[in-house]
Amino acid sequence: MGLSYTEAIRLVEAEAYRKRNVFLSRAETCSIYAARGRIARHTIYSPISTPRFDTSAMDGYALSSAATKDATVEYPRTFEVKGITAAGDEPFTEVKHDGVIPPCVEIMTGAPFPTTIDQEHFDCCIRYEDLKAEERSGRRFITVTKPAKPNQNRRLAATDFRTDDVIVKEGELIHPNHVMAMASVGITELSVLPKPRIAIFSTGSELLPVKEESTKLHRISDSNGPYLTATLEDWGAIVDFLGVIPDQPEDMEQALLRGLHGSRYDLIISSGAVSAGRYDFIPAVLERLRARTVFHKVEMRPGHPVLFSMLPRPETGPDSEVAFFGLPGNPVASAACLRFIVAPYLSTIQLQPQEKPYKARIMAMDSKLGSRHGIPPATGSSKPVTTVPMEKDVFRPGTFCGSTDQDLIVQLISDHSPGKIKPFLEANCWIRIPPGVSEVREGDLVGIYPMR
Repeated sequence: MGLSYTEAIRLVEAEAYRKRNVFLSRAETCSIYAARGRIARHTIYSPISTPRFDTSAMDGYALSSAATKDATVEYPRTFEVKGITAAGDEPFTEVKHDGVIPPCVEIMTGAPFPTTIDQEHFDCCIRYEDLKAEERSGRRFITVTKPAKPNQNRRLAATDFRTDDVIVKEGELIHPNHVMAMASVGITELSVLPKPRIAIFSTGSELLPVKEESTKLHRISDSNGPYLTATLEDWGAIVDFLGVIPDQPEDMEQALLRGLHGSRYDLIISSGAVSAGRYDFIPAVLERLRARTVFHKVEMRPGHPVLFSMLPRPETGPDSEVAFFGLPGNPVASAACLRFIVAPYLSTIQLQPQEKPYKARIMAMDSKLGSRHGIPPATGSSKPVTTVPMEKDVFRPGTFCGSTDQDLIVQLISDHSPGKIKPFLEANCWIRIPPGVSEVREGDLVGIYPMR
């Protein structure tokens, strides 16, 4: 029996840990305007408490709640408006009044809350909708007909962020919510991990570059190069596509040497030429370049021929090797290996946790999700769905169908040939079936990974 998928991932992570410090040393400073989708190099703490002062949560009038305690419709309380304050204004501190009618201040949302005016403690805001305003002899008044509560519609200082609250954790992917939080406490830039630099090339004399047309029926368009590029860029990498390389060992060697030039790339990925066929030259080329092969062939389907090596650079030092992944040529097999072999390497060097699957129940392809109670757990009499090789981890494209009161529900794509692309287009998730299983039945619990 060959290398298990679990052991392969252990080896991938071990090599990634060896390279991680070199990768982290290239951390860069980034404006919060460009931070979305980047990964924080360090934990970021709030430098201040917010709000820094009490503010109004509503448009209305700030006044003393104690002065409204006896207010009713029959016996309303009247306040004289002594001014207006808006967001950005200095707070009121002194207001003269006649001592008979208590004062109030018209206040806008976000404005600093007045505190004490001539011994009147302003501790609440009454909305425009909850009072009556009028003007008499050039003076403005409001009438309140029910008691107000202390701190009503008042945002107290330091009730949002406190100094040293964590905003972003080390290794956390930055979302717009993080950007809002950083901006609110005055953080304008942060240290982020570099974007992984990845070189890709496709192999196969039968392949046509995307822009090239041919009337020869024995030539086909390269789909792996564009797919791998698009997916890795979607994951935040900087990708250079080095082109389509014919099935000649010298050309493959030159492509690898281009990827090794200087210290430009963190990763090199090829598709095709890694199996045991007459024209599968990648293993021999790697041997000629004195690569250190970590593994070649994994007990997974699709993707069994996948290869992982560490290629020596011309330079010496801590960055003297670059990771190389040789993926199979079949498009769906290449996609599976990218997601389940290459992605764990990228996650590790970028301080990311490994992806955990959701749990879902399999529904047969000729079944429909009708009941909210869903599909019962599989039994020996449950409807068979598919057979799989017992000794392998199997990754199959699937369709997430919805959820019930108890479970998520998925279906396998009917045609799972690794060389067919149209069925893959219908999929929105990967379904993982672990080794030790030979038959999948309706109701079986499986791990699913959303396609991203």
